Amino acid sequence: MKLREFVDEFSEAGHDTSLSVVNSSQPPTVSRMLDRLFTEQSIGVSEVTRALSAADVVRLRRDGEVVAESDFEDVRDAILAVNSDIYVTGSRSLADVETPDVVSSLEGLRFRVRGYPEGSKGKLLLIEISRYIEAMALRHERGELHTGFQRLSRIADERGTRHAYEELAATDLDVHVYGIGDASPLDSQSVTLHADDAEEIRNGWFVVFAPPAGEDVAGAVLVAVTDDDTEWEGVWTADTDAARRVAVYLEDTYGG
Repeated sequence: MKLREFVDEFSEAGHDTSLSVVNSSQPPTVSRMLDRLFTEQSIGVSEVTRALSAADVVRLRRDGEVVAESDFEDVRDAILAVNSDIYVTGSRSLADVETPDVVSSLEGLRFRVRGYPEGSKGKLLLIEISRYIEAMALRHERGELHTGFQRLSRIADERGTRHAYEELAATDLDVHVYGIGDASPLDSQSVTLHADDAEEIRNGWFVVFAPPAGEDVAGAVLVAVTDDDTEWEGVWTADTDAARRVAVYLEDTYGG
């Protein structure tokens, strides 16, 4: 089993998935931001008018059924009107992460994102879901967290990321980080560092929260892969069994 195979397995094909902005009062430039975010995805974005509905509501539909709903303002503030610096610099902490339901409910959707300069928003979808899973782990404070950074030096270079992982390490979580290069970017002895030059570690982006066995707590896993560090393909799911399987794979393969 490889990380790329988990992407194939966890992707749920055959669903008709769409987002709609109900009774939008947003300026056209703001409305287009949502459309651009999902340009590369197998998900349609539209604006609709409903006489009995509130204004500026974003609805996620799967096979015609509404599965999640969020205020447009929440979607804008979480992901549309920000860039990755909000997490890199630490101006938004893990405790402040409030991922809108219409974003966190995109489970099983196989996505493709492009980073700068090929894509304007690209990796924000990956970053937001990554922080969502890390925030889940922080709230529970127990279990395992496995994260792939491609390069371990990123933890030291990005102030916000370093602070987030020092905060996670201060809990009872068993925290593991993976990447190539310098294996000592964190001072904390509560983080297990895995310096490995394996291809899927160089080209993999994953965040796995596996709660302790026997606890009635949801786990989650994001897995994405790239061939050129520009275009990423991946999937995320809030499935505890899936999260534990990926955690076991990492442990068995890289000494997790």
